[in-house]
Amino acid sequence: MFLQRLGLRDYRNYREVDVTLQPGVTVFAGRNGQGKTNLVEALYLLASGKSHRINTTSPLIHKDRETGVIRATVVAQERALTCEWEINRANPDRIQMNGNASKSGDLARALSVVMFAPEDLSVVRGDPAQRRAHLDEVVSWLFPRIRGTLVDYERTLKQRNSLLKSLRTHSRSTTDTSTLDVWDEKLVMLGTDIFAARVATLALLGPRVSERYLSIAGADHQPELVITPSVDIDAEHFGNYATVFAQQLTAQRAVDIERGQTMAGPHRDDIAISLNALPAKGYASHGETWSLVLALRLAELDVKRREGPAGDPIVILDDVFAELDAGRRELLCQSLIDVEQVLVTAAVREDVPASMTAQLITISSGAVVPSEEGSAT
Repeated sequence: MFLQRLGLRDYRNYREVDVTLQPGVTVFAGRNGQGKTNLVEALYLLASGKSHRINTTSPLIHKDRETGVIRATVVAQERALTCEWEINRANPDRIQMNGNASKSGDLARALSVVMFAPEDLSVVRGDPAQRRAHLDEVVSWLFPRIRGTLVDYERTLKQRNSLLKSLRTHSRSTTDTSTLDVWDEKLVMLGTDIFAARVATLALLGPRVSERYLSIAGADHQPELVITPSVDIDAEHFGNYATVFAQQLTAQRAVDIERGQTMAGPHRDDIAISLNALPAKGYASHGETWSLVLALRLAELDVKRREGPAGDPIVILDDVFAELDAGRRELLCQSLIDVEQVLVTAAVREDVPASMTAQLITISSGAVVPSEEGSAT
């Protein structure tokens, strides 16, 4: 799969831009703050349904406008697909594929993108919510129905928590918790599907993370990804997750009411990432952390290449080379040498290894100026 054309109107700092791309490597070069990341962010939004930098879409609209538009044409197996996302401040967003009304989930199923960005460091160094979000991106791509399940789970969780707070407030006047049984049943059903999909995804990613870490770091530090459920269950009994989850919700009901929140479930799980049996968050060096992050994304690339119907995902490297030493830069390039399309942003062109030949496009103040094809250095 490759991005053939990307058009933006009133998106971030772009009034209007239209760029045509080819398979292979494209480097968007320019000083910081000119709009390089905004371009690749737009593609990532189409493919994932969200920005990798903010949680809402309205800030993506140009400051003087009420509507922003992203248009992209991607080619997979010689078939072109045109996608459009109209972002609105006051009205619902409008999404289309080949001129037909669609949803963000439809785009996510049709497009395949793997993005490397400095923000990925939070997967290792951040809190459990960031690790869950990273894993759920891949889960939702592998198991499209889980995207809707995650939304339903969050909605059900909010309803249950609201009821818990109400029961806490009126604890002296009522002991009837029968309504809670209804929300518990639904939470267990949805949560079991999410947990099973996460476990299956980690089983695919784990071996590939080990292989990719070795290729990037040049050393076997035995990286490991293990889900640590908030439900009191060990790996040998994951098949009984629904039963154990339901029992735990019932057993800790008094505690949940007292706190006004649900203390167990997929929303409180973590993914333990370790090197040499030690938590990477507390023990990994800066270089080891970057090796882990790169290995995680390369493993995602491997899974999407194997499981996806459209061939290679589009790979985005957003200002990544500036964060890596020369050795890791070169090893990363070698890992991507046979990918159909790689999009790179770089403030300093010399940060991109000489081995990565590229189409060069200069970005300046929200304007795109094509350069002659040649070396990225």
